[in-house]
Amino acid sequence: MLREVEGLSLIINQFKVIKIYKKILLAVDGSFHSNNATEQVLEFQKLWNCKVVIFHSIKHHKLPKSLYPDAFLPVKIYCNIEEVSKKAGEVLLEKTKKVFDKSQLPAETRLIEDESPEEYIARIVEKENFDLVVLGSKGYHSKIKEVLLGTVSTKVVKYARCDVLVVR
Repeated sequence: MLREVEGLSLIINQFKVIKIYKKILLAVDGSFHSNNATEQVLEFQKLWNCKVVIFHSIKHHKLPKSLYPDAFLPVKIYCNIEEVSKKAGEVLLEKTKKVFDKSQLPAETRLIEDESPEEYIARIVEKENFDLVVLGSKGYHSKIKEVLLGTVSTKVVKYARCDVLVVR
């Protein structure tokens, strides 16, 4: 039996209730966990025919001024780093989109240049009414292999105003 409850589709049978997500935001960074998250979203989209938006933020990879206030990069080097980050992000998004294209499933891609992943997620979830955020448990840049969650996934779980699926 399919039933609408507060704008969410639910499948109800005698054993369990399964929430059907209609709009999923997928954060990618090319890490192992991010690739697993992509595969999970692909399966959700096959099941539920939901809208998928894939994004990558390049801001997360820049030098944080709060940690390195005296660090100075000449403009030429900084612009080169930013350009390389953009190109790498575009390649990553194209590669991820091809996973969906291969299954003939639509997905939108976005390269975010001016917000960190957690800032973008917090803002866009409310603005565009996403009902699920999916991301890897640890990113490519994660230095501590023993932690359960990386910095970004921890912040998203704490502050996102929708369901969050963190994938290992």
